[in-house]
Amino acid sequence: MIFSCFRFFRPFCIFLFAFCLFSQFLSAEIALLSLRGHLGKEEVARAREILEQVEKEKTEELIVEMNSATGDLHSVLELAKGIYALKAEQHTKVIVYLKDNALGPAAVIPFLSDELYISFFVSWGDVSLGSVDVLPTNILRNTVVSLISPDHPNQSTLVLMAAAMTDPSLQVIDDNGWKIVKGDFPRVISSNSETLVVNHNQLARLGLISGTMSLNTFRNNFVRGDGEKKAVKAIERVKSTEAVSRGDIDAELMKHITFDAEGPNTIGLIQIDDKNSMISQSTWIYVKNALDYYKTKKARLVILELNTPGGEVFAAQKISDALKELDTQYNIPVVAFINNWAISAGAMLAYSCRFITVTKDASMGAAEPIQAGEGGKMVTASEKVNSALRTDFANRAGFFDRNSDIAEAMVDKDIILVKRFGKIVRLDNEEQIRTSGPNPDDIIIAEGKLLTLSTEEMMEYGVADILLSPTKTEFITEQEQEKGQWPASKMLLFQSPFFKKIPNAVVDLYKMDWKTRFLALLAKPAVSSLLFLGMLIGFYVEINSPGFGFPGSVALLCLFLIVLASFALDVANILEVVLLLVGLVFIALDLFLIPTFGMLGIVGVVFFFIGLFGMMLPGVGAIDFEFDTQTFNAAGQAFIKRLAWLCGTLVVGVIAIALMARYLMPSFKGFQRFVLAGHEETATEGYIAGLDPSKLPQPGSKGEVMATLRPAGKVLIADEIYDAITIGEFVEKGTPIVVVKLDGSVIVVDKDLEGD
Repeated sequence: MIFSCFRFFRPFCIFLFAFCLFSQFLSAEIALLSLRGHLGKEEVARAREILEQVEKEKTEELIVEMNSATGDLHSVLELAKGIYALKAEQHTKVIVYLKDNALGPAAVIPFLSDELYISFFVSWGDVSLGSVDVLPTNILRNTVVSLISPDHPNQSTLVLMAAAMTDPSLQVIDDNGWKIVKGDFPRVISSNSETLVVNHNQLARLGLISGTMSLNTFRNNFVRGDGEKKAVKAIERVKSTEAVSRGDIDAELMKHITFDAEGPNTIGLIQIDDKNSMISQSTWIYVKNALDYYKTKKARLVILELNTPGGEVFAAQKISDALKELDTQYNIPVVAFINNWAISAGAMLAYSCRFITVTKDASMGAAEPIQAGEGGKMVTASEKVNSALRTDFANRAGFFDRNSDIAEAMVDKDIILVKRFGKIVRLDNEEQIRTSGPNPDDIIIAEGKLLTLSTEEMMEYGVADILLSPTKTEFITEQEQEKGQWPASKMLLFQSPFFKKIPNAVVDLYKMDWKTRFLALLAKPAVSSLLFLGMLIGFYVEINSPGFGFPGSVALLCLFLIVLASFALDVANILEVVLLLVGLVFIALDLFLIPTFGMLGIVGVVFFFIGLFGMMLPGVGAIDFEFDTQTFNAAGQAFIKRLAWLCGTLVVGVIAIALMARYLMPSFKGFQRFVLAGHEETATEGYIAGLDPSKLPQPGSKGEVMATLRPAGKVLIADEIYDAITIGEFVEKGTPIVVVKLDGSVIVVDKDLEGD
C-alpha cells in the first residue's frame, strides 16, 4: 500500500523538488560590476564600493563586464585581491565577460573567472600596457599568478599566460600545446621582448571560454530576476566616471525646466551682447532689474545672451550670485547663450548658469585679472589677486558640476591641463605630459598660456551642454523688437529638440529703458565723482550766502542723485541713510538754531561724510581680506578703486573752494552781500566781525537779523553780512536791530524799537 502511494505521488514529488531548486536559482542574488574605459584610482574606488556591497549582502554570483585598455596597475591589483577574497571566503562565483579589450591592468581580472565569456573579437594581455607605475617584473608576475585558483581546470595554461603577459623576456610557442622556451622556434605566439596578447580564436582553441556572444545576449542570459536592478545600479555608478561631459543633458533639461502644455510659456531674455562695452555696475543694475521683473512674470526660464569681452570682477560676481539665486531659490533656471564671446567676466557669468548653449563660432575664457600699472599701462595683476580670482572661478564652475580645473586655467596661465584616458588631468610641470605610448596625452593648455575654449572644445570638455548649429529662422520684425516680445521659434536656441517642443513659447526681452539707463549712468565712477564735486561746491557757496538759493538747490540735487544711484546699486543701507540725515540736521542746527561755534557742525560733517562715503563705495559690507594670499577680494578692490576716485574728487573740491574763496568770490560785487567778512586769526580778541573796527558798522547803524542771535549770530547791515552778538537776550531772524557799540572787533546789537 505504501509502495503504491509512493508510485502515485512520485511525479508530484519530483516536480516539487525541481520547483524548489528552480525557485532557489531564481532568488539567487547577482551583482554586476562594469569595468570600462580607463581604470584609474577613482573608477576602481567606486568598483570597490560595489564589492563591499556584494560582501555585505553575501551575493552568490558576481558578473564582471570588461572593456578596458588602460588603468592604474596598483589600484586594479587591489581590486583583484578583493575579488579573490570573495571567492575564498564566501565562495562567490565570478563570471567574466570580455567585450573587445582586456589590455593593460584590466588583463588581471579574467584570471579570477570561474566562467569566461567573450564577444566576437577580443584582445587580452600585456598587463603593463598603459600603466604609469609598473611593478618590478618578478613581483608583478608572481602577484598575477597567485590570483589563479589551483582548482581551476585550466590552471597550468592560465599560469603560463599570466607569466607571459607580465614578463616580456618569456617567449611562448605552440608545440603540441603552449610552452615557454628560449631560442629560435617555429610557431611563436609571443616572441622575446614582447608581452603576450591573445585573441578570441586562440582563447577558443585553448578551451578557456565558456561561450561567445554579444553583450546583449550575455545580459539576457546571465542577468536575471532581482539581481538585474542591482546590476543596473552598479553599471551607472561606474559608467558615470568615464566621460568628460556632464551626462544626459536631455534628462537634466526635463528635470529643471518645466512648462505648461497649453501655454503660453514666458521665456525671459537678458542681453549682454555688445563687444565694445564692458560689464560694470551699470550692467549689474540692468540685470538686477531684469531678474526682479522675471520673478513677478513667473518666467519658465531665462536666457542670458552673452557677447562680451568682460569687465569689472565685482560687478560680475554680484550678477553671478543673482543668477544662481534665481535658479536655486525661485526655480527659474538660467540658460547661457554664448553668441560669439564670453571672455573674462563673461565666462564667469556663463559658469553661473545651469545650462550653457553655444553657437558654432563661440569662445569662452581668458579671464586673467589685469590692473593699471605705472603710467596707466594695464599689466597682469599680482599672484595674490590672481589666486583669489582663480579660486572664485573654480567655485562658480563647480556649483553646477563643471570641471573646476578648466575654469582655473582660464584665469592662471601657469596651469597645465591634458586629457588622459578620457579624463581631464592637471599636471605640475610639462615633463609629466605623456607624449609616447599607446595612449599619449591630448594637451588642453600648455604652461604660459591662458585657456580660451572654442565651441568644439567647450563641448568636448563638458563646459557647454548644447551646440546650436546654424539654422535659418524667421526674422524678428521691428515692431516685435520695439515691443520686446516675439515667438520663441524665431530664436536659434529654440531650434534644438528640447526647447523646440515647448508649446506657445513667447520671448519677453527686458529692455534697458530710460530709467535703467539713467541709473546706470549715475553708477559710473566718473559721474558719481562729478556729483560729489558739485555737492561740495554747492554747499560751500550756500553756507556763505544769506537765505537759501540756487547753489544749495544744486547741492541737494547732487546729493539726491548720489543716494538714488546707491540704492539702485543695492549699496546703501539704513545705517548709512541715518548717519547722512543726522549729519545734515547737526549742520543745520549749528548754522541756524543752536550756534555752538562749529562744534556741533564738525560732528555733523563727520556723520554726513561717513554716511555719504558708505553709499558711494559699493561692496563695503562684502570686503574680505584673504590672509592666505595677502590681498583683498574683488569687493575690496572695487572699494579701493572707488575710494581713489572720491579722494581725488575731494582734493579737487578743496582746491576749487580755496581758489573761489581767494579769487572768484571777492571779484564779483553781486557776491559781496553773500560773503562773510572776517578772518580766524584774530579769534583771540573775541567774537570777530572784521579786520579793522573803523570799517565796521558804527554805533547807530541799523539792519536786520539774518540768523537768529542766541545771543550770537549773523546780521545784515548795508547789504553786507556781519557776525554780531546781543547784550544778552535772544533776537529772532528778521527782527530789526541797531548797533549799540563796538567792543574791539565785536559788533554788539540790540532790537531797534524805533524800527518796530
